[in-house]
Order: sequence, then C-alpha cells, then structure tokens
Amino acid sequence: MGLNWNRPAVAPVMPEPEQVFLAWLIAQPEDGNLREAASRQASRLAEYAGVHPGPRQLRQLFLDLAAELGGGTAAGRAMPS
Repeated sequence: MGLNWNRPAVAPVMPEPEQVFLAWLIAQPEDGNLREAASRQASRLAEYAGVHPGPRQLRQLFLDLAAELGGGTAAGRAMPS
C-alpha cells in the first residue's frame, strides 16, 4: 500500500530520429571525419531487428549524410522498409 515514488506514471517518450541525429551531429568533434562517423552509426543501426521505425529512420539519416559527404547517392544504400 502507499505510493510508489520510483515508478513513472507515464511511459517515457522516445525522441524523434531527427532529434537524435541533430544531437549526435552537434556532439561531433570539429576535426572529425563526419562521413566515416555517420557510416559507423549506420552500420550499428543496421543490426536493429525490432519493429519500431525510429532506428530505421535514424539509420537512413546517417546514410544520407554519409552519401552527401562522400559524393555518392543515398538512394542506392537505402534500407528497405
């Protein structure tokens, strides 16, 4: 009986993929290689096997950035939906 102060009353809301991407981008070092860093993040997210669309959308943002910085096209590396 009594109140449970440690339990959230509402489930936490997941941030939007764009918010995560921008936070990551801002945190990158000035002298870092953004193309390589974005490619690494996309590779890590490729391992996601869940059903939530957020990680797939986030991966596509990283693929788009890597393609833009590398001069390639992101469409050729897009993840199937």
